[in-house]
Amino acid sequence: MLVFMTNDFVFTAVTPQQAQVLEDNNPTLLLWGPGRSGKSHVAVVKGIAIGQKFPNNRIYFIRRKKVDLRATMWLKFTELLPQSLITKKDEHSMIYKIKNGTEFWGLGLDSIEDVNKLASAECGMAIVEEATEVPQNYFDEKIKRSVSLPRVPFHQTILLCNPGAPAHWIYQELILKKPKDLTAIKMPTMLEELGILPHSFYIWLSSLTGLFAKRYRDGQWVGAEGLVYSFNPEKHIINPFLIPEDWKRVVCLDFGFSLLHAFCCQWWAISSEGKWYCYRQIYMTGKTVEEHAPIIRSYMIEDGIAKQEIICDHDADGRATLNRHGVKTRPAIKKRLEGQQVCYNLIANNKVFFFNNSLVEVDIDLRINKLPYQTEQEFTYYVWATKEKEDMVRKLDHGMDCMRYGMRTSIHIIGESIDTLQYIPKVLIHS
Repeated sequence: MLVFMTNDFVFTAVTPQQAQVLEDNNPTLLLWGPGRSGKSHVAVVKGIAIGQKFPNNRIYFIRRKKVDLRATMWLKFTELLPQSLITKKDEHSMIYKIKNGTEFWGLGLDSIEDVNKLASAECGMAIVEEATEVPQNYFDEKIKRSVSLPRVPFHQTILLCNPGAPAHWIYQELILKKPKDLTAIKMPTMLEELGILPHSFYIWLSSLTGLFAKRYRDGQWVGAEGLVYSFNPEKHIINPFLIPEDWKRVVCLDFGFSLLHAFCCQWWAISSEGKWYCYRQIYMTGKTVEEHAPIIRSYMIEDGIAKQEIICDHDADGRATLNRHGVKTRPAIKKRLEGQQVCYNLIANNKVFFFNNSLVEVDIDLRINKLPYQTEQEFTYYVWATKEKEDMVRKLDHGMDCMRYGMRTSIHIIGESIDTLQYIPKVLIHS
């Protein structure tokens, strides 16, 4: 196997794919495949190696959300970078500098400051973690453009991802079309006999079923069959903007506490054209309504809607707790099929959008357990259990329920008839 070595650093590639990563010099390198294949590890190693090889270089580590980057690839980088090389570091800004003048930057696409850095500075290498979270226009116009630092001779953009839906731009534009300036490497899960991963991981891996098993274990680009809503993250997740003061606001809530039933509260702004924008959401486990209530109240005051009623689930104790903290509530209309029809109509007509920074706080327990930790991540799992309309897969749908409560009940409040709404086409139900 290929051994990479400098005076301060030694790395041995344990798979042929890792060796190929270290040797590849194409402008774009895509590392994709199932979980625990060593994609992030070898990419970070290559970033450190290139940073050492070419003085005064600049290496970017990028992810859609900076808080996620800090807990994953950036943490791995700080563990792998030899301490003897470091001359300066700023943990808050996520910038390290080593002896030869090379800088390593951690950038989140949810940070305006970091996006401005991409626009104004250049690098020799950009490594993008969870690249399926990044819209194609961000990759083309911001990330790839920035990999052009003139003072170094080698430039490369590395994308890391697990498989997603086959309609995703990475699969369509990179894997299927195979552009000449791209190397795509499918990275298999590390074999157990290598002794790198614990036996318990392989037991867990073998227990996976359904969509998650096909993607995370088998490395397949597959979509869920029978998706209820035609949600497209590249279209329906957008950059935030200043919301006009005269737009209507809707706040909706689904009570919860455990990993399998998270607490979800969503803040929506509705434009004059009837477009819904989720600009804030709480998606959290392990906290009581008593803990959530003052936080919700403070945001209601901040938005100037302190006297407005929250549309919520019917739990009497939960509603009483909210009321005690000065948060007025209205019981939601919970008829599932009617609510789905309202949501479907809005999404199909491109009238539902999520700000990409809407999440108040990431629930680390949900992330560690590889469960959705914000509403947008639920759409892939929100499917028909059978060909019968009302028969749903009723798990991982806390955000879906919350959204349905808000949209369906709001239609009732403004007096629009459910009969006038477009129904979910049978072709979607029976596909």
